[in-house]
Amino acid sequence: MSGALYEIPAAVVVPPLAVVLTLGAWLVLRRRGTLSARRLLAWWAMCWYLLAVVAVTLFPLQVALGVHGNSSPWYEKANFIPVLTIDPTTFVLNIVMFVPFGVLLPLVTRVRDVRQAALVSLTVSGVVELMQFLSNVLFSSGRLADLNDLLANTLGGVLGLLAWRVLGGPSAADRFMNRDPAPQAPQPVP
Repeated sequence: MSGALYEIPAAVVVPPLAVVLTLGAWLVLRRRGTLSARRLLAWWAMCWYLLAVVAVTLFPLQVALGVHGNSSPWYEKANFIPVLTIDPTTFVLNIVMFVPFGVLLPLVTRVRDVRQAALVSLTVSGVVELMQFLSNVLFSSGRLADLNDLLANTLGGVLGLLAWRVLGGPSAADRFMNRDPAPQAPQPVP
């Protein structure tokens, strides 16, 4: 019986993705006619942030197939029990990891309220956890999907949005994103 055992480092996948996303953001904003330095920087910050999350959560990607693969059943390759199995350190780190997502989210989307931020954070975190789960089931990557991570990431995204509100919220973001290059001089009062 044969098998394969190797590792794919983040350095092989993430830099080419960074180039694609960086150019893609520029092209999309340009095509929409909404290209500005500030919008581009906000989109690049979100792209690079998401790439950092991918690098931390999915890489190095271990591939173990055949005799090297994990023979555990699929249902043992994830933690399906939330709250009761929380590791406090990991939970806090996952919250912290998603706070920047909540801060950047209103700068690149129309998400402005807590419910929307929770839904988008849950979705993005769900994609990450699903990728961890599938990679572990399909080629024994060793990455454990965890419902507690899903909860922590969602909470982090909401806390990030709340921090964004405290820092100035919609008016500050709109001023930043739509600011004129030259401020208008005050008009004299007749």
